[in-house]
Amino acid sequence: MQAAPPSTARHAIWRSPAKVNLCLRVVGRRRDGYHLLDSVFVPIDLCDELRVTVDAIGRGVPTRIEVQCDRADVPEDASNLAARATAALLAERELGASVRIVIAKTIPPGAGLGGGSGNAATVLRALNTWLGLDIAPPRLRELALALGADVPFFLVGAPARVRGIGEDVQPIADFAALALVVAIPPVAVSTAWAFRAFAELVPSPVASGDEAARLAAGAPPTQALLVNDLERVVLPAFPAIAELKRRLLASGAEAAVMSGSGAAIIGVVPSRADAERLAAEVRTRAPEVAVYAVGTDLPEVDRVGSTA
Repeated sequence: MQAAPPSTARHAIWRSPAKVNLCLRVVGRRRDGYHLLDSVFVPIDLCDELRVTVDAIGRGVPTRIEVQCDRADVPEDASNLAARATAALLAERELGASVRIVIAKTIPPGAGLGGGSGNAATVLRALNTWLGLDIAPPRLRELALALGADVPFFLVGAPARVRGIGEDVQPIADFAALALVVAIPPVAVSTAWAFRAFAELVPSPVASGDEAARLAAGAPPTQALLVNDLERVVLPAFPAIAELKRRLLASGAEAAVMSGSGAAIIGVVPSRADAERLAAEVRTRAPEVAVYAVGTDLPEVDRVGSTA
């Protein structure tokens, strides 16, 4: 009996972090309907895990991308952002391959934490390096923006002021590490709905305050600076989110704000120990809420992805 040829499959494991918005101001709207933002994004050490297998890569090879996830509300077809990122990279180099992506989710969808966008950026950056595709950073940013507004930030993977529709990402130098509580009620908020509702409430946004600029310049994250314009429509429509923000502030958070379009609320606390204490308190009083004590001082391996 003839032995089977050795497998050419390659395997990797990457961690894909979430993000929070310390502030989010809607400062305008383009003619095509997209809202213009001025925000401060910060990655946190709440991570999904991506296990990737690549086989039979080459020119003229058909591309087959399989996605498996441990959450039923994450698509496993070609619409999955990690799958779309993989397809875009291979097409850029006119390559085909068999790719399997297994996603272990910690970051809930619909929470305003950018889990899917982070997955896509992790694939773009790590797969580009791992397979030696040599796609230059400017082109990689173009591919990222085509996938979603938050994806270019995750390519940078460091605290940044993000403006426009997500294409203008300016890293913040010497950003002071923060201890945070991230609390997620059992509801999901559609980003598209949140912006539509905001547009109906404020048809023509005008330039907002300078919160993002001050945070980017090193101002401490006080309640006055943690402003999210989308709270104006999300909190009245989702009382559980509004109550969670009130609960974090009443329990000792120095400041609290909704991340992105929700549903996550973040609370700023003095230390990781304080974050653990507050998270335990919220779990006891509201067991239906997913609560995490997190930090913003990610090691490089978590931002870029590690191979194995």
